Amino acid sequence: MSRMIDQTELSRESLEELTVHIARPAQAARPALRVVQVDQCELVIKDYATGGSYFKRLMGRYLVAREKAAYQRLQGLAGIPKYYGTVDSYALVLQRIKAYPVLEVAAQRLADNFLEGLADLVTGLHRRGVAHGDLEKLNNILVDQDGQAVLVDFTASIMTGSNPLATVLFPLLCDNDWRGVYKLTKQIAPHLLTAEQEEFLNHRSPMERLFRRYREPVRSFIKRWAGSGQ
Repeated sequence: MSRMIDQTELSRESLEELTVHIARPAQAARPALRVVQVDQCELVIKDYATGGSYFKRLMGRYLVAREKAAYQRLQGLAGIPKYYGTVDSYALVLQRIKAYPVLEVAAQRLADNFLEGLADLVTGLHRRGVAHGDLEKLNNILVDQDGQAVLVDFTASIMTGSNPLATVLFPLLCDNDWRGVYKLTKQIAPHLLTAEQEEFLNHRSPMERLFRRYREPVRSFIKRWAGSGQ
């Protein structure tokens, strides 16, 4: 399937009927992940409308809009799920790629050029003005059936040109993306990590330390509030 989803085909009312299975139920602040089938094609629905609080749904609308913009900017880039539209303002429709968290995949199942391909993919994001922002969580790096890298979950992404703050934060989040690549390299192929990459991995600029100092408490507050059920 390459076309956008018509909302007459996939609506809030039709979700249950079209559901193949629930890949992840709604958990506090986290959206539900639902696999549906439309025209013999399996799609993933990332849905903030179930579980949690009104604040979660309010934040969900914002996060869906931001992630939608990131996926639209990355359309056609190999290793990024295709964007097919939205169910409503709370739910994103994405290509289902059969892939697994990289740390759950045996090294021999990775393509010989896996790390090189991952680095090329991250470079491709940045060239399109998108920083993932959360690759240090290695579970956002997946491995497809050909042993190649797939990146998911652009909830924390920053895009150039979206607002003045994004212009300031973009280089910091790009650095975070590369830290994710080097962190993974150190875990699965430490002999490939250069001295420069090791140095980069272990040291952060004063600006980045300040950014992380304030980001983590804000994230924790949002997660607690979103998952409060109030």
